[in-house]
Amino acid sequence: MKLTNKMFITIQYINLNDQMIKRHLQDWLVFTRLLYTPAKMIINHEKAQPFSLRMVHQLLNKLTEHEDLEFVAKNGPNESYFHLVDGNLLEKHLVTQDIFLKQKQMILNYMDIKMSKRGLFGYLRSYDEYLYHNTEEIKMRLAFEETQAIEQLPKIRNQKNEIAVDCNQFAGYDIFYRGFCLTSCWRIYFSSRYHKIIPLAVVQEVQQVEQVCKVAEDVWFVELYKDPYRWQEKLNLNYQRLFRDQMGIDQLAWNNGVGILREPLIEYAYTDNIIQTVQYQNDRLQPTPKKEATHFVTRVYDIIHDNYQERRVKGTLNAQAYFPWVDEQGMKMMNYLVLNPKYSLDEGLCAYEFYLRNYLEINVADERYQEYLAILNIYLPDEFLTKIPYKPLKEKMSDIHFSRLKKRRKRIFFDLKKENNHLRVNFIPFSAMKNTNEISRIGG
Repeated sequence: MKLTNKMFITIQYINLNDQMIKRHLQDWLVFTRLLYTPAKMIINHEKAQPFSLRMVHQLLNKLTEHEDLEFVAKNGPNESYFHLVDGNLLEKHLVTQDIFLKQKQMILNYMDIKMSKRGLFGYLRSYDEYLYHNTEEIKMRLAFEETQAIEQLPKIRNQKNEIAVDCNQFAGYDIFYRGFCLTSCWRIYFSSRYHKIIPLAVVQEVQQVEQVCKVAEDVWFVELYKDPYRWQEKLNLNYQRLFRDQMGIDQLAWNNGVGILREPLIEYAYTDNIIQTVQYQNDRLQPTPKKEATHFVTRVYDIIHDNYQERRVKGTLNAQAYFPWVDEQGMKMMNYLVLNPKYSLDEGLCAYEFYLRNYLEINVADERYQEYLAILNIYLPDEFLTKIPYKPLKEKMSDIHFSRLKKRRKRIFFDLKKENNHLRVNFIPFSAMKNTNEISRIGG
């Protein structure tokens, strides 16, 4: 991989008033000039012009919370950027390795202080690591990676129906969920506002990281490993993956249409203003995939009343851990998925197999499972209801008994059986789904 050796700095602020905006942007300007001497500037994507401190001061002094402005300062490989829109501010900096190493302590202090001033999210990471984990277009990847290496990467179809790299599979992929950036990299900063989607105890108790530190009353950072420039080492990549999995980022959001196809280390459930999480751990109380868990940490957080409860138990999974919706009268246990196979290169074949096995090949001892009908509802785009790969699935999953493919009303279904385990799989069109929020969230 061709390396730039740059350091990437990002901070996002929200709900700023006029006074806060001026203060943040003055600090941004001072910080930029301490890092390097800007030579050029670009305002709202216009033609680059020589950097003028007087013009920049005039521009910043006139800004209000209602402005929409993008500004870039540059000098050679170094670049600083901010985007102000409706009282929300995003600042970024790209600096050479030489500048970062010389100014490291100042940069770290700046991050700590600025995140405490209405910061929502921030991170520090190798720019090469960011590019590797977030560049989807194959043409763009060729700038830093050989064709042979790109061929080995997971692929999807993008919105233009072009083959692209599936960055969802990478630990350092930036994805947004309910307005919050979720990712895994060298240093990640979280404000207390993240408790709207992730109980902060999950962040504070994360395992196998270099450090977790509280830098302000409502700001924490997590450092995954010591040296950000050694991100390519296998051990550090493993730490990066483990952090993402412990946070359950891929359980919250993905946009490749078919999911990540890995067992969770944590799962989330949202009801009104309540967040519930279940973390899965082994006998050494370390993070472990769901089906291997022997210890469970359940957290319930009431956002409105700021009430937090935690429970730790040892035991085994029951059927309701896989099928949480129970119809006592109809003797049914259910769960559901929302998939969009149009983004996959195999029209969802691998995803179907993963999910069918995931919900069929379970080890539960409770009697309710044998007495009830276990159902998995898979919601699909309407046009895919006639493209269920029934025969290819039956061939790939030859160890499992398939019933005949049946059609009833607006759904197609079949039953699966393996030894004492059973599963009914319903394929249902998006148009029949009452809550379309999940459809818009997953698979674009």
